[in-house]
Amino acid sequence: MLHRFSRLLLSFCLLVSWLALVASAQEAGPSLSREERLKLFTRVWQAINDRYYDPNFNGVDWRRLKSQYQPKVELARNNAELYSWLRRMVGELGDAHTRIYAPEEGFDRYRPAGTSVGLAVQRVEGRLVVVWVEPGSEAARQGIRPGYVLLSVNHTPVEELLARLRSEIVASSSPTAFDQQSLNQLFAGPRDTALALTFIDDEGRSRTIELKRRFTEFPRRVLWRRLPHDLGYIDFNGFGPEIERDFAHAVRALQDTRGLILDLRRNGGGFVRTVVQVASYFLPEGTELGEFISRTGRSTRQRTQRLRLSYRGPLVVLVSTRSASGAEMLTAALQENRRAFVIGTHPFTCGCLLGVSRTLPLPDGGKLNVSDTDYRTAQGRRIEGSGIKPDQVLELRISDLLSGRDRPLEAAVKHLLSKNE
Repeated sequence: MLHRFSRLLLSFCLLVSWLALVASAQEAGPSLSREERLKLFTRVWQAINDRYYDPNFNGVDWRRLKSQYQPKVELARNNAELYSWLRRMVGELGDAHTRIYAPEEGFDRYRPAGTSVGLAVQRVEGRLVVVWVEPGSEAARQGIRPGYVLLSVNHTPVEELLARLRSEIVASSSPTAFDQQSLNQLFAGPRDTALALTFIDDEGRSRTIELKRRFTEFPRRVLWRRLPHDLGYIDFNGFGPEIERDFAHAVRALQDTRGLILDLRRNGGGFVRTVVQVASYFLPEGTELGEFISRTGRSTRQRTQRLRLSYRGPLVVLVSTRSASGAEMLTAALQENRRAFVIGTHPFTCGCLLGVSRTLPLPDGGKLNVSDTDYRTAQGRRIEGSGIKPDQVLELRISDLLSGRDRPLEAAVKHLLSKNE
C-alpha cells in the first residue's frame, strides 16, 4: 500500500512539473526557428550598433560580442534561453537603460506593468529586507511586513540566487544600479506561478509562505497630503503624461504650506517632458536643466517652462537607490540651483541617467530600448555611473521598518521647520 501511494505521489509530482513546463512554454510562446533567432539577434545587434549614444560602446568591443554571442543564439533550445543570451550581450554594455524585453513581459513605456509578488526588498544593514508591501496584496494578507528578512526563494539561499542573477545581468550603469537590477529579478518568472519565500519575522522566527507571481500594472500616480506644522508632502512614482494633471492639483492644494517634501524614493523616472514640467513649478522660467547629447554631438537643452502655478516655499527631496533617471534629473536640477535640500537613504542614487527616445519593436513581439543620448546637468555633471550624493544620508534600519518609523521623513520635517524659525 505504501509503495502504491509513493508511486501515485511520484506520478502526481511529475504531472505537476509537466504542467508547469507546459504553462511556462505557453507563456513564452512557440520556440523560434534557427532563422528567426538569427533574424532577431541581428536586429538587436544592429539597432544598438546604429543608435547607441557612445560610438565606443562604453569600452566594449561590440563587433567581437556579435561573433561571441551569435553561436549561442543559434544553439538556444527555447525562447527563454534565447532571451537569456540576448540579455547577457546587451548587459555587457553596463547600461541600465539599454534593455531587451521578451514578448511575454508585455513591456509598454506608457503603461508600466510586470509580474509581481506584492513586495520589494532592499539591502538593509547587510541583509535582504522587505521595505515595501503592496496594500491589499496576497503578501499583505499573509501578514508580511516591512522589516522581515528574506532568507530564501524556492528554498535557494537568497545570496546564492543573487550571485546567479548577477552573472546573467553581467553589468549595469553603476554598482548601485547593478545591485538594484539583481534585486528586481529576485521574484521574476512566468505569471501565475508560485514562489516559496522564507523570511525571519518580527519575532525572530523563520516563516515560509507561498506567493504567486501576478501580472500587475504599476500606474504612475501622485499621492499628496498636509502634514502637521502646515507642511506639504507629495509622493509620486514616475514621470508621465498621466501624472501631470494630478501633480498640478497637488501643488495647487499645497501652495500655501510653509514647506514642501517631494518623495522620489520609489521614482524610477519616465518622460523628460514631464520632468521639465515638474521642475517648472519650483524654478524660474528659462532655468537650464541640462542637456541630452547624441552620438554625433547634437545637444538638446532642457529649460523650465512658464506655468501659471508655482511654489516658492522651501523644499526637501527624499531619494533612495530606486531614485533613477528622471528622478535624478529633477533632483540634480533642484540641488544645483540650491532650491532643495536632498535627504537620502544611501550614499548615492541609482546613477542611471541616459536618454531613450523610443522603444523598438522586435520581429517576435519583444521590445528593445537603446540609450541614444547621454545627459549632462547645467553644471556639466554626468549622473550616469555616479548618481547624486544627498546633502544628508540616513541609512535604513530594520528596527525602523518594523516599527513603521520613517526617519528620512522626520528629518525632512525638521529641516523645513528650521527654515521657518
